[in-house]
Amino acid sequence: MLVLRMAFLVPAVVDFALAILTLYRMIGVVDDSLVPRGQFAGAAFCWTVLLLVGRRKPVARAWILQPTAVLIGCIVTVFVVGFVAGVVSIARMALALVLGGAMIWLCWAGLKKAEILAQ
Repeated sequence: MLVLRMAFLVPAVVDFALAILTLYRMIGVVDDSLVPRGQFAGAAFCWTVLLLVGRRKPVARAWILQPTAVLIGCIVTVFVVGFVAGVVSIARMALALVLGGAMIWLCWAGLKKAEILAQ
């Protein structure tokens, strides 16, 4: 059960941290990236709430982990594209790959644990 609860908690904490970091980096920004950054921060906050709600009844709400894994994969893909474009350092891309891979694995492990507990 611990793996299943952690599958909800770890991505929620990371999403919350990404939202705060995005809002912090928006201070003083007055270019065209302001609106997409704000939208990303809002989506990250909402996803944090979704994961925390799922954590209250993890077996019944394990379906939340599937789109979470897809979302994490998309965020990691953006880091790889940013590296290819030359705007993201190799260290940041590597960190995104490691953390993203770990969270995707955690979502998968949580889904498998929920399937076992649902039987």
